[in-house]
Amino acid sequence: MGVALALLFCLLAVEAAAGILNAPSFVWNEIRLARSVAMLHGFSLYLDRDAIGPVIGTLHTPVSHCLYLLAAGFHSPTNALLAGSLLSVLLVFVPLGWVLLRTGEGARDRLLAASAAFLFCGFLIMQAPGTFHTASMIHTDAAALAFATLACGVFCNPRKPITVPQVWLAGVGCVLAAGSKQTMAPIVLAIALFLGASAGARLLAHFGAAVAVGGTALLGAIVAFVPAHAFLFNTVTLAAHRPLKDGYVELLVKSYREGKLDALPALFPILLLVGFQWIRAERRPELREFVRANRWLAFALAAAALIPVTAKAIVSVGADVNHLGLALYLLFVAAGLAIEQCLADPGNSFLRGSGWMCAALGILVGIAPGAALSLPSRLRDVHQNAPEAALRYELRHPGLAYFPYNPMASLLSNGSVYHVDYSIYDREITGYPLTSHQIEAGLPSGFKVIAVPPGEWLRSSALRDMLGRYELVADVELPGWTVYVGQALGLRGTLSPALP
Repeated sequence: MGVALALLFCLLAVEAAAGILNAPSFVWNEIRLARSVAMLHGFSLYLDRDAIGPVIGTLHTPVSHCLYLLAAGFHSPTNALLAGSLLSVLLVFVPLGWVLLRTGEGARDRLLAASAAFLFCGFLIMQAPGTFHTASMIHTDAAALAFATLACGVFCNPRKPITVPQVWLAGVGCVLAAGSKQTMAPIVLAIALFLGASAGARLLAHFGAAVAVGGTALLGAIVAFVPAHAFLFNTVTLAAHRPLKDGYVELLVKSYREGKLDALPALFPILLLVGFQWIRAERRPELREFVRANRWLAFALAAAALIPVTAKAIVSVGADVNHLGLALYLLFVAAGLAIEQCLADPGNSFLRGSGWMCAALGILVGIAPGAALSLPSRLRDVHQNAPEAALRYELRHPGLAYFPYNPMASLLSNGSVYHVDYSIYDREITGYPLTSHQIEAGLPSGFKVIAVPPGEWLRSSALRDMLGRYELVADVELPGWTVYVGQALGLRGTLSPALP
């Protein structure tokens, strides 16, 4: 058994490494990490509606951007992006391991049960697109889930009573989770429901006080450094005015089907444990008794509470698969805790056998041995990516090019940052487009080249309107890129011929 678990842990580590090595090739990782790098250089992430300066865009509070400062000090974009991806992996998996170990305190075969549950959760996380995106990419979701896991996980040991310090820690965790990503706010209601059903009004009141005090402290700390109106404009006004996607009903149905398939391996152990307890019970258990005996319900309730906001986020313009990953992750942890609870019952061979069967099912569904085969090529080509190409070009031709999707090129070469195309697009789709003066103020002075990396295109109408003065060319220094050469904005500089 020990050898098999060791091999599975190695394979899970390989899958995580493959995801990390893929991070530099995903353009959004650079854009997100650039916000933390920009903070190091003194740039504001929260420009007001009429403010002048580079719009690099964020709809979230500074909590996660501050966490990713740990990866922002590298001089190589590849190394910085790898470090940021590694940080995301740690934010997802370290709290998960802590919760599973905490649940098994005082139980027989604690490490064995926790290891099986960890592998079950880990492989499902790496298999589902939404949770894989959160775990291996640079994203505020990883920070939000880390705090949410701590908030729900403090109650997870059914052999210990819920205490006031635990409730306060849960309240602070909820604040930091919602502070990292606003759509995590429903977990406050989920944990309040869990405490009301399991611990009573007194501890519920403490939880409410913890959320109120923690929320006030966090908001006060933010507005001490960021103008309140600019902060609310970015995190509330822009976030709340994103339009719905075309065909959003069909998209919602499609997401439901995909999410249901990803969730099935996690639903089996939960239904098994609940069904067994219901059938075995001589009398129908009281609600408080049932919730106290099944602490994984805190995660299950949190996952359920996120479903409405997840549905709204999925059908909004700009959303990606990561939104579905938030609810799935919490469901996977709930299922892992249910499996651990099954394995912790030494007197019931049926329950233990069923727990092992469910763990094996989840591992088999999520396992991807092909990741080990792709690892050598990913290691070999890890520095062959768009961020490195943009930085090399910027160092060879300082100030010549504007990279609307590679803000780290200018940040790492000369400490400057300019408009990110998608951030301008965000302002346009929410009804707050930049003026021509704001556009000009956020572009490099005297640039003659606009370079867009492979697989991307200019989304904002403001930048697309500029292309009438530019010519599409091929540049041997940027193979595969979409490169435009022309006259600089505002007639600064002269027309440039196609680069050799």
